[in-house]
Amino acid sequence: MDEIISLDSGGTVSVARAETAAKGIVIYFHGGGFVYGSKNDLPQKLQNIFLDKGYTVLAIDYLLTPNTSLQDSLTQMQETLAELQEKEIKDLPFSFCGRSAGGFAMMYLTKQLLQQNKTLPEQLIHFYGYSDLAFINNPRELADMTVTQDMIASTELDQPVWDDPLLQRYLLYVYGVQQQKLADFYQVSNENSEQFTIDKNTLQQFPRTFSSASTTDEEVPFKYSKQLKRLIPDCKFVPVYNLEHDFLKHPEDEQVEKVLNNLAEWLK
Repeated sequence: MDEIISLDSGGTVSVARAETAAKGIVIYFHGGGFVYGSKNDLPQKLQNIFLDKGYTVLAIDYLLTPNTSLQDSLTQMQETLAELQEKEIKDLPFSFCGRSAGGFAMMYLTKQLLQQNKTLPEQLIHFYGYSDLAFINNPRELADMTVTQDMIASTELDQPVWDDPLLQRYLLYVYGVQQQKLADFYQVSNENSEQFTIDKNTLQQFPRTFSSASTTDEEVPFKYSKQLKRLIPDCKFVPVYNLEHDFLKHPEDEQVEKVLNNLAEWLK
């Protein structure tokens, strides 16, 4: 990334600019289960595709749970978008790109824009995300060891955390999954869980979408990405087979190269 923008809200945005005048903006939402992760994890090959196509790339921070509720984090993302529209996007078309939890975040934000009759992204780039939180307490094998409370005792849980560049909160995320505490981390209950669902009718109103996920994803059910092909009228779905959840970490893999090449051809 070329530069850092500080937002009035307290977050920051990493900016990479194309060599030519930008024809559009891509806003990137990182993964990490809303507990850990960093805007700096955007794979270089993916970023280069956007830059080569003439897009400026904005990789955003967002507030992490459990220090902040998921609802407050998602609300803050709307405020981040509004500030970026004023300062960076202006009259340019913009797109969203998200991985895993970032895929959910960008779809939730698109849902909010639809409900508020605001300008939508012209396209969505979705990697192994999800459209509801129904799966978060499902047993999942993320690590060979059991993470204990003592192992996360030094993790900051009270003050707002915007970024986790060294992925120091990963053990907290694994602990939340193993102990089925993600709903508590997010402050999501049976009473308010429905508001975190992007339903079929909403998905049918989404802009053109590129989606990819692995058939053997052990972290996020493959069905979430697969159903986008069926529910979003203009959706290109490129699956990969027998790769891990976050397969973009392996850009040298032949299947991943195919996904990225398909994305480059698909982009406006």
